[in-house]
Amino acid sequence: MPLPPTRPLPLLLTLAVALLPLGSAVAGKITINDEANLNINLLLQPQAQFIKDGAPVGHVGTDFFLRRVRLLVFGNVTKRLSFFMETDQPNFGKDGNYNVDFFVQDAFASYEFVDKLWVDVGFLIAPLSRHNLQGAIALNTVDFHSNLIRFTPGVGKIWRDMGVQLRGFVGPLGFRAAILNGAEGTVREDAPAINPDDIPRGVAMVRWNFLTREEDLFFQGIYFTEKPHLSVGAGADYQPSAVATASGVHDSVAFSADVFLDWPMGNDQELVFQTGVYTYRQGMDSPQSGTGFLSELGYRIGHVEPLVSVEYFNSRVVAQDAFVVRPGFNLWFQKHTFNLKTEVAISRLGDISEADTGITGTAQLQFFY
Repeated sequence: MPLPPTRPLPLLLTLAVALLPLGSAVAGKITINDEANLNINLLLQPQAQFIKDGAPVGHVGTDFFLRRVRLLVFGNVTKRLSFFMETDQPNFGKDGNYNVDFFVQDAFASYEFVDKLWVDVGFLIAPLSRHNLQGAIALNTVDFHSNLIRFTPGVGKIWRDMGVQLRGFVGPLGFRAAILNGAEGTVREDAPAINPDDIPRGVAMVRWNFLTREEDLFFQGIYFTEKPHLSVGAGADYQPSAVATASGVHDSVAFSADVFLDWPMGNDQELVFQTGVYTYRQGMDSPQSGTGFLSELGYRIGHVEPLVSVEYFNSRVVAQDAFVVRPGFNLWFQKHTFNLKTEVAISRLGDISEADTGITGTAQLQFFY
């Protein structure tokens, strides 16, 4: 009799629960020996949204769903050899849709061949800027500023791409440089040739840490630390003949520059600020081409943090702009382990001077263990 088909998420969760008793119960860490360990973590981000004119009859619409549900498996095989893998099933139940893809979001192995110098191989985040290298677990805002991250359409998945990366430090200078698949070379009679020489994509970022080095694999939006953080960075992303538009085939080019500050103020308080500028060139007639910026400013007092963020993108295509202001309020019950983030997104999309103002209120509870 044939076995019923297995579903990946329940199977992985069952495996995680079964494995936890085998080792330490602290955050799912299983100690194997002095160098080897295995970590199994779960991320849940339930959201409630209230959308202006979101109901069928034009009143305020409501939506309750899981923004993210992730299983993370990572650890060390030896002191220098490590790995990281996580799954995702984003927006599970949004708009009543439970047929959401379950997929591998990150999967790579890392080898530290000299002190603080690693090579990563696998499915990686393209290292264009600090913001897109932040972990969703450790954001200061409810979510990413996705309007500002405009990688080549159709390349990779969720800002990730397949390839190899070198990352490390030279004193206070941190760097990441990756060679990735990018747009695969195609030649068709009925369409323009994309990357006919099959040249890989190159993405790199450097940043100078003035005070405390950020050695995180995924950067944090807020550190809850007594050590001040101040860094500036710049990044670039390039692949030739990677984009086809109505005007022809174009190189895909992106540049970024950013600043991050997390400054302890004493008495369990801290000031958190980051800003970044992005510019993209993917053809004059592509709405992805243009320049924009993001900024975040928050002030934490104990468990409470009011904050505000802004994002703006000026597209090269007329009436394809974006402007969003998000005042918010965070309650850090247990830092990144358990918290509640709220915001009201006030947005204008398209022709900003003529567009209707959209308003969406969001409350997100985060549980990470």
